[in-house]
Amino acid sequence: MAEYELDRLNLRPFTPFLAPEEREELHELLNFTGPTPPGFAQSLRKLARRYVDEGDSSKLRAICLLVADLLDQGWHVAFEGNGLHFKAPGIETSPDQTVDDIKLRIRSALQLARRRQLSEPSVANFIKRMGRRTLRKPGVRSSVLDLIDDGAALGDDLEAINQLPAADRDVALARLIDPVVEVCQAGAKCSETGLPLNEIWRYFRHTWAHEYRPIPGRQLLVLIRNAARSGRPVMGIAMLASPVMRLSARDNWIGWLRESTEKNLRSGLWDPACLAEAFLDRLNSSIEEVRWDDLARPDEIESPSENTILRLEQKASGAAYARDLELKVHYQTSLQEGDRVRPMRGAVKVVGADTDWVRASEDLLFVRKRAELLAQLLFAKQMFRAADLDSDPSSALDQLLSARSGQRAIDIVLTEFRKAGLSSRVADVSICGAVAPYNELLGGKLVALLLASKEVRDHYSKRYGGQVSVIASQMAGRAISKPADLCVLTTTSLYGVGSSQYNRLSLRAIEHEGLTHDLRWDSIGRSKTGGFGTLHLGQDTAHALRLMAQSLHTSRRVNNRFGEGTSPRLRQIREGLDALGIASHSILHHATPRLFYACELSGSSRNSLMSLASIETHAASADAISAAWRRRWLDGRVRRDATIAAVKVLGPESVQRSLNAEPMIDLLTALGE
Repeated sequence: MAEYELDRLNLRPFTPFLAPEEREELHELLNFTGPTPPGFAQSLRKLARRYVDEGDSSKLRAICLLVADLLDQGWHVAFEGNGLHFKAPGIETSPDQTVDDIKLRIRSALQLARRRQLSEPSVANFIKRMGRRTLRKPGVRSSVLDLIDDGAALGDDLEAINQLPAADRDVALARLIDPVVEVCQAGAKCSETGLPLNEIWRYFRHTWAHEYRPIPGRQLLVLIRNAARSGRPVMGIAMLASPVMRLSARDNWIGWLRESTEKNLRSGLWDPACLAEAFLDRLNSSIEEVRWDDLARPDEIESPSENTILRLEQKASGAAYARDLELKVHYQTSLQEGDRVRPMRGAVKVVGADTDWVRASEDLLFVRKRAELLAQLLFAKQMFRAADLDSDPSSALDQLLSARSGQRAIDIVLTEFRKAGLSSRVADVSICGAVAPYNELLGGKLVALLLASKEVRDHYSKRYGGQVSVIASQMAGRAISKPADLCVLTTTSLYGVGSSQYNRLSLRAIEHEGLTHDLRWDSIGRSKTGGFGTLHLGQDTAHALRLMAQSLHTSRRVNNRFGEGTSPRLRQIREGLDALGIASHSILHHATPRLFYACELSGSSRNSLMSLASIETHAASADAISAAWRRRWLDGRVRRDATIAAVKVLGPESVQRSLNAEPMIDLLTALGE
């Protein structure tokens, strides 16, 4: 009880505005002290479903689902008077809570949402269909289980290798484990089973600790397979995705923040003249990539004034107001027609040779964005000219960094560097890991390293290089294509207290033949107080909050369209929480610190993202990286008896068990779900 009282000191308050009967029912349900009663989250979900069925209160439904999700994730919840109080779980280690305890708690909380997803009929049917042995190729009956290696047989082969002389081990291991990269593409099928590669990837993704949510933007789905074994079993999976727009640890590490820029200048790492030239080139390129003929005259672009900048800011505000009215009309029309409020997508439906980009740039959303951005760019141009950055870069940079207006100008151009880099040269590793039984052989490290291979970089460049950018083209009023030369990969640890997969993950080129440069994943920072995200909130909760936001604003302001903003799910949930009367940061700030890692794909990757070096496109092959991994990690790992024993109990049956949702279904049934 004393511990519970201590927890209450840091609770986050929320007083919902509910009808008297709703408040009474919620209060009755939440009227308890001490630890949360067993099955309480399920009771809340049951109440939420009743309100859906009866159509009474979308607000009470959203509150019930929200509290249920938070309880599942280990949050503390209290009810006093008419108010709810939340406290996020921390991850501080102590004599009573070790790093392993924290990881287990986070993993267990995430598994609840995953299990609910596995029990959904569509997901359960997909898992069952993939595991059913059917005729998918002429004369071949197969299932996805054929792509999971037999741990017992693999363990026996590894034991045999352990009996060989040291000089023969490397060749023997290469004959047993020969990793190859296979990128999933629409319509492509597995040569062994006839299964679609995308479905194979999705099947194994469901074995991860957290539920599977498709994400918008660029995606490259990768399978790592063992070409040396019968059936080419899957060793691991990965996904490269569009990076998040703002990540302080990454931006500081690259040099996209003013503080890191100044540090690199003062230390002599960056030359003032080169940086000044890069600033001016980036600024001019960004101006050229904005259609401005309907916003300003050529002389105003050449020699910007305060009046021009003010007029552009007013134009942006007017376009924003007009679009808000447009969204409200769309909302009301949808309701009058008895239809759900569908997204308002804009003029560009399909990109083609005949797309009218000038007309697309006149969409109110892009009129606002163009005017807003042009005002900022012209302000920076005005400041750079006043400081004489072109002819006296060293003193100009000192002057700009010491004045508030100069700092703002530098921030603007650094943002343009970041936008250019994130649009085509940085990717986020959102999924990366091994599939049983290769998880016991440090297969996760192999997958992380192979993402830097020539094969993956070439596939990424082929798929996205030269592709017309919808947002950039609407901003420019003409078709804009961007390169897809990957320079940096980034990722975030799930647990925030360490990642055995990425820690000390380094291969030195001098020690391994075939490596073009040192290949390593670096720890680049840690969020001390946790970050913002939605991983702890389920799909039903997100949907309920979206409806709350639409009701409050009488419009659908998040339409999942290019150019509207990043992280549509996060924005929808934030708006819904605000509509409930909850300070959104109190829920979205999950209080679970994250560790950030990055991998430079060449020795000058970071400088190239600041236009201070050329892009290096050469990379080590998957064969060279795999050979280095075998020597550096696999050889020592398989010498351990405990490893062989762990491998032998893994295989198709163990993976099937991990995807079995029946225990969760039984639990939900017992609790009234």
